[in-house]
Amino acid sequence: MSITSILTAQNLVLNGSFEQFDKCPDNYVIKNKSCLVPHWNIPTGGTPDYFNSCTLFQVGVPQNYMGYCLPKDGMAYAGFITLYDPPKDTTKIGTVNYREYLQTKFTNPLIKNQTYKVSLYFSIASYSTFATNRLGIYISKKKIRNKLTTKILHYKPQIYTDTISINTEMDTWIELSGIYTAMGGESFLTIGNFYDDKNTRFEYIENNEVSSIVKEKIQRRRIAYYYIDNVSVILYSNIHS
Repeated sequence: MSITSILTAQNLVLNGSFEQFDKCPDNYVIKNKSCLVPHWNIPTGGTPDYFNSCTLFQVGVPQNYMGYCLPKDGMAYAGFITLYDPPKDTTKIGTVNYREYLQTKFTNPLIKNQTYKVSLYFSIASYSTFATNRLGIYISKKKIRNKLTTKILHYKPQIYTDTISINTEMDTWIELSGIYTAMGGESFLTIGNFYDDKNTRFEYIENNEVSSIVKEKIQRRRIAYYYIDNVSVILYSNIHS
């Protein structure tokens, strides 16, 4: 009989719930920068956002410019675009393919042949136009960085959401998790949509709880926007008896 148990509850991701910050945010990110909050980097020219209850402005918690959402944990979370202005005709070429990503470095490199539970919680923002079938976690030895692009990082995530069905439930925290066996030396974790528009399925979200003015803005915005909280990488082991 095989029993999987947690050897240690130590999270290798620092600031996994985005509680630490240098400055209370007063607006969504409009200019590219290298760091969102302590221990979280922005690897491309895309501009993910930071939300915290310390402010009442565009990036407050629970109310902010992308909707209303209580944190999964604490008083803060991050958010980013996984799809922007997708083509109505998926056979079109020259699509936008705009993406935003978050990246962090582990406290220690992963140990070869050890297994780890990798997880995060996501919530579709209530002012998101779409939900998608593409949200993934990519684990790597080296930092991924391309500040010259706002487009896709072409890597294959090891942990990802169901690519067949699309969850359209808003304002609910959903766990994305998986068990990862380390090759040894992996030090970085990157979150986002690693697939182009042609390979990203999406569904329009019908939100009947907002005013016609807000609904018009949502439809005009044409983005899939996801909140992220409680990111963790925890060591596991198989115990045989």
